[in-house]
Amino acid sequence: MMNPRVSERRAVRASVTTALVVCSILAAPVHTQQQQPAPQRAEGVLRDNVTAVLVDVVVRDRRGQPVRDLAQSDFEVIESGVAQPIGSFLPVFEQPTGDAAKSAHPAASAAASAIVNPGPGVTALVFDRLRPEARRIAAQAARSYMGSKEESADFVAVFGIDLGLTAYVPFTRNAVALRRALDAMVISSSNGPNTAEARRAVADAMQQAETAARASNQATATATGPGAAAAIGTAPATALLAAMQASIVSDFQAMDQDQQGYATTTALLAIVRSLGRIPGRKSLVLFSEGLSIPDAVQRFYLGVIDAANRANVSIYTMDAVGLRAQSDTAQVRDAVNMAAAGGINSGYSADGVMSDAYTRNLEGNSTSLRSDPAYTLGELASATGGLFFNNTNNLAPAFDRVENDLRNYYLLGYTPTNTTYDGKFRTIEVKVKRPGVTISARKGYFAVRDPGGVAVNSWEVPALAALEQKPVGNAFPIRAGAMLFPERGRPGLVPIVVDLKTAPLTFQAAADGKTYTSDFTVLVRFVDQVDPRGSVVRKVSQHYEIKGPIDQMERAKNGEVLFYRESELPPGLYTMESIVYDALSGKSSVRFSSVEIPKQAEGTLRASSLVLVKRSERVPEKEQRADHPLMVKDAILHPNLGDPISKASKELGFYFVVYPAPDTAATESRLELLQNGKLVAQLPMPLSAPDTLGRVQQVGRLPLAQLAPDTYELRVIITQGTTQVVRSAMVRLTE
Repeated sequence: MMNPRVSERRAVRASVTTALVVCSILAAPVHTQQQQPAPQRAEGVLRDNVTAVLVDVVVRDRRGQPVRDLAQSDFEVIESGVAQPIGSFLPVFEQPTGDAAKSAHPAASAAASAIVNPGPGVTALVFDRLRPEARRIAAQAARSYMGSKEESADFVAVFGIDLGLTAYVPFTRNAVALRRALDAMVISSSNGPNTAEARRAVADAMQQAETAARASNQATATATGPGAAAAIGTAPATALLAAMQASIVSDFQAMDQDQQGYATTTALLAIVRSLGRIPGRKSLVLFSEGLSIPDAVQRFYLGVIDAANRANVSIYTMDAVGLRAQSDTAQVRDAVNMAAAGGINSGYSADGVMSDAYTRNLEGNSTSLRSDPAYTLGELASATGGLFFNNTNNLAPAFDRVENDLRNYYLLGYTPTNTTYDGKFRTIEVKVKRPGVTISARKGYFAVRDPGGVAVNSWEVPALAALEQKPVGNAFPIRAGAMLFPERGRPGLVPIVVDLKTAPLTFQAAADGKTYTSDFTVLVRFVDQVDPRGSVVRKVSQHYEIKGPIDQMERAKNGEVLFYRESELPPGLYTMESIVYDALSGKSSVRFSSVEIPKQAEGTLRASSLVLVKRSERVPEKEQRADHPLMVKDAILHPNLGDPISKASKELGFYFVVYPAPDTAATESRLELLQNGKLVAQLPMPLSAPDTLGRVQQVGRLPLAQLAPDTYELRVIITQGTTQVVRSAMVRLTE
């Protein structure tokens, strides 16, 4: 029974009740045919609210042995040219035994009481798409290092990278299981595109294209008229066909290298992020024949380096080809020289326009350099405090070095004197006041708030820096929201949506006057409100670099961007920070909101957020996802994130999902509409039957004709037995 209302509200109440009755009729059950879908952080805190940078440092003498007797006063840390006061100092060394203990330096023996025994280390063995012979060499080296013992000294895992990441065995000290995993890796890994032969094939294809283009130019100069150039069997046509064939090979290789580069960097980021949850120094041993890092993948590659440095993960890279008959550096040199020679001979066509083949050669030079193992693998190791091993079939010393570094290092901590999170890269240089020693340590970090072990991509850095500005930016309108969908097996599923118009963003014409460009980033992160350090629990982002013909720029300005991601959060209370950063203008807009993830048992009644629907969009069958939280049948529902709703739209769609407890009482629901906190109307709302995933997807429509412009609360109350769940959403209604 409804509570009495003052007389002036009775007429409104009656009309709204009628509207809700219509709404319940229109809210037809949705029947769907759906299938079951096939640590301690590297940066800690020295003082409250002050983030410290931890640097693990390996120091060796002229014989390559660990130096054990250094004190805090022997070290100097320089950040971007400025000396930093060392706030914490921890020697981590295994105790020498036998002859090593007898010959230990007296100072080292005296300092032994202050040394922390590291215990078992943690190492990830990663095999990046190797040829059969390279796989055999790499696996044999790993097996030889483990020997025939049944237990490994360290926790080790074996991963393989192809187009995805395969975990052959999780972190374990079971040496038998590790050897079996290595055997499985040898017979299952696939060949990669970045071998010397593959790179030579690309160079050959480029040369064929250049030769064909030169022949076509020469033939065109002697033939007149479009018919002569297009006639089958003529020299120009034959040359054109040859150029097309070579171009297909070259273009495919370029696209394939992009995909391989994405797969490798994404897999490495996943492994590094996982290792970041473990305290202390960790090792990642990467067996590769050379990383393919095209321009499109470069920013992800830099993200791997930054993530490894933040997580105290040193990457040791091993050229799995072994002793090479000819160095790849020479092969890359030849490829670059060949491209240059082609440009000198026929870089321009008869009409003075640079040929496409020569342009492709120029664009390929930087990619060729980053495909050289001595370049990419060496840089990856050096930048993370590891080492690069190549030109040898004997990788045993490399494994010895990995284990030795893992057990013998100094851990230095300092609070940067520059406390501004400006997003800039800050170099780190560690010096030791002792001659004749070698030092290995991380090379720097991006000055952003500690992301909790989450990798920071290069395009995210200015956006993260903009989050720290006071006051935060509000240059253009954006809307952001997070919804709760406690799916089966994913109780913390949080769909994230950021909606913005492109009109306020910067679009600028290129120097040639023929094209335009726009560059912006959407980033969302969740900060733990309970943790006094404000640790970042999750972060998602997208870099948008839009280019097109200049005559389409105005159309692009009138577009809309709908950023959508799905994340999973553990129970807790979080601040959702959403930012859109316009790189060309340096302006940004930031939004903050609170998100609470309740503890929800799998076998109990659960419900999603109540979602107001802005519009729906049909999705092609091949793109449909049965478990998509916002997909109903063949349509995606676009949520309204707070936009006012005009009465002219006549009705408001809404959507929610119920997850009933199995084998209990029937599930019921009712709708309520409140105005200024007072109940206006309520009525039962029949629910549809659960689908094959155990969900009840409910769509309804609220007629607006009888409602006066105001702010309302639409509420759904779901009950099953003695359990009740309430979800609500605010509705701003205008004329």
